[in-house]
Amino acid sequence: IGSPGIHKNTVLAGTVAVNVLQITGGSDVAEPFNISTKEIPKGAVVVIDDENPGLLKMSDRSYDKRVAGIVSGANGINPGLTLRQEGVNEGGENVALSGRVYALADASNGPIKPGDLLTTSDTPGHCMRAGDQAKAQGAIIGKAMSALKAGKGMVLVLVSLQ
Repeated sequence: IGSPGIHKNTVLAGTVAVNVLQITGGSDVAEPFNISTKEIPKGAVVVIDDENPGLLKMSDRSYDKRVAGIVSGANGINPGLTLRQEGVNEGGENVALSGRVYALADASNGPIKPGDLLTTSDTPGHCMRAGDQAKAQGAIIGKAMSALKAGKGMVLVLVSLQ
């Protein structure tokens, strides 16, 4: 399609087949969701809003089985692939459903180490180490890829809802 090089905003209609697709603009797979929480920061953990069908809201309780993803874009890591259908699910915030993304984290209930399973926390929008495996089933947002020894901060998360 045209000459090689950088093309910005190329739109193709129909099916496109490639042998290898390399995405260089980000590192997670995200989908735009409308959020019922007024102001939500990048990196916030979000859950299904049971009072507003189809919307998400900022998490606010530990081991929440409604966990849906992490608002993409924290620490400059943008979505690599965004799934959307024009005219249907547009607008809102890009929520990482898979891949690597930074998340707000709270280590008040124990330090977070790489490889730890993460779940929602009582701190709004934050994840924490899932120390109670029985409560964690169905409430896992992913695995920590970086550490947070104490307090609140950001951790790199490999998003894999479980």
